[in-house]
Amino acid sequence: ASCRMMAAGEHPDLIMIRRGVPLSSETRKDRTTIPVDDIREMIRLSATHPFSGDRRVVMICEADRMTVSAQNALLKTLEEPPEGTWFLLICERQDQLLPTIISRCRPIRLAPWKEEHIERILLENEVETARAAQTARVSHGSIGTALKIARDEEYWTFRDEVLRSFFRCESRSHILEILSGWKDRKNDAETLFRILEDSVDQLLHDRLTGEKTLRSFPETAFPESWICFAEKCDLSAFTVLLDGISTARKQVQASVHFQTVLEQLLFLLMEERDRW
Repeated sequence: ASCRMMAAGEHPDLIMIRRGVPLSSETRKDRTTIPVDDIREMIRLSATHPFSGDRRVVMICEADRMTVSAQNALLKTLEEPPEGTWFLLICERQDQLLPTIISRCRPIRLAPWKEEHIERILLENEVETARAAQTARVSHGSIGTALKIARDEEYWTFRDEVLRSFFRCESRSHILEILSGWKDRKNDAETLFRILEDSVDQLLHDRLTGEKTLRSFPETAFPESWICFAEKCDLSAFTVLLDGISTARKQVQASVHFQTVLEQLLFLLMEERDRW
C-alpha cells in the first residue's frame, strides 16, 4: 500500500518540493525556481508528527533550483532535522548548491544509463527507430526522461525552433529578429538552455569520437558552419560555449533581463563559431 501511494505521489508522510508546483500558498505556479516560501512551509510541515508511521521523507526535486534565500532557510533544518525525517535533495548541478548545504549532506552519485540501453528500452516501448536514437542522445542517461520526451511532439517542435534560432544566427540584424520572438518566453528558459547544452555536447562528442552523428539531425538544426566548427576548433572553444550557457542560466535565475541574457548568448555563439 505504501509503495502504491508513493507511486501516485499521495503518501501522507512524503513531502515533495518541485519548482512550478507550489507548496506554499504564497508561491506562484509559474516560478522557475524553488522559493524560500516553499522551504519555510516544508519546515513547518516536517515539524508535525508523521501520519501513518514513525518516518517521514522530504524530497526536494531539482534542489539546485532553490534560490539562495531558500537554501539559507534550509540550513538549520538540515543541521538538526526533526526526528524520523529523511531529506533527499536531488540535483544535476551540485555546483549550484551552497557549500554549507553540500557539507550537511551525504552525496550519492547515480551514473547515467548508456545510450544503447536507453535506445533499447525505447524500442521495446514501440518508439520508432530514428526517434529512439535521437531521444537516447538527449536524455542525459535518464530512462524516465527518455520515455517522457520520446512522444512529446511539443518538445521536439520546440527543440527544432531553438536549434534554428540559435545555430543559424548570421548577423546582428538577425539577432534582433530572434530576440523579438523570444523576449516574452522566460518560462521556457531552462528547456532552452538544456537544449543548447545538449547541442554543444553533441558537437563535442563528434569531435572526440570522429563520428558524424550531427548529420543525422534535421537539415534545419546544424548548418555546415557548425559542423566545420566541431571539426576545426580548439577544444577550449567547447568550454567557452558551455560556460556561456551556464552563465546565462545563472543570470536568468538572478532575474537579469531575459532579452539581455539572450542577446549576450547569441553574440557569444556567433562570435565563437566565426573564429573558426
